[in-house]
Amino acid sequence: MRIDYSACFVTDGSGLRERVESERENYNPVCESYFNEILSRRNEAFCESACGFLLLDGLFLKNGINRAELIIAHDEKNRPLVYDDSIDFSVSHSEGCAFCVLALAENGEKAQVGCDVQYARDYSPEKMAELARAFMNEKELSAFENASDKTAAFFGLWTRREAYIKRAGLDIFGSFKDADMSDGAFSGGVIHASGRDYYYNISVPSEYNKPKENNPLENDTENLVGK
Repeated sequence: MRIDYSACFVTDGSGLRERVESERENYNPVCESYFNEILSRRNEAFCESACGFLLLDGLFLKNGINRAELIIAHDEKNRPLVYDDSIDFSVSHSEGCAFCVLALAENGEKAQVGCDVQYARDYSPEKMAELARAFMNEKELSAFENASDKTAAFFGLWTRREAYIKRAGLDIFGSFKDADMSDGAFSGGVIHASGRDYYYNISVPSEYNKPKENNPLENDTENLVGK
């Protein structure tokens, strides 16, 4: 399985709607409900969704995916997905940043991926510790409490959990703390942009946690916009 990903600042430019409408023409008409859902959103929600789609569209083009053959719709949990087991994607947004990851499976594999990005808010030590106790398990909490850089540990562990939950299709409200992530492999980092830090994580099944030369998560970040 190959992984590619990209990020950008979320813009509120007036040209976003026109760009989405223009790219829509390159997709199979059966994707209509997917585009209608994006275009029906308003204000900030629309800007985030539109930027997430444009990142995804760019990754399709970069990786030679024929967009006219894709069927994109929503599953029973309203998660957008491609009706092709060899392709999966995940999109996340956080306070001005959009992040998208594309997974392409090979040799009959099933593509599975989830991602999360979070702006590193300036929490007080007390607030960060309170939030950590609310979502971390005992092992994670111990790692956080013993970390020399608690901000990096906090947001690293937070984004790992959310990326896993999105990949596994779990209920983020009911599963955030209790999810067993033993079957997940992860790769994370931080995007430094315009004086802000955004932490991100990507989750794939643990079976893809291969040596570095074959690891689908070993991807440089040259394609991240606005580092």
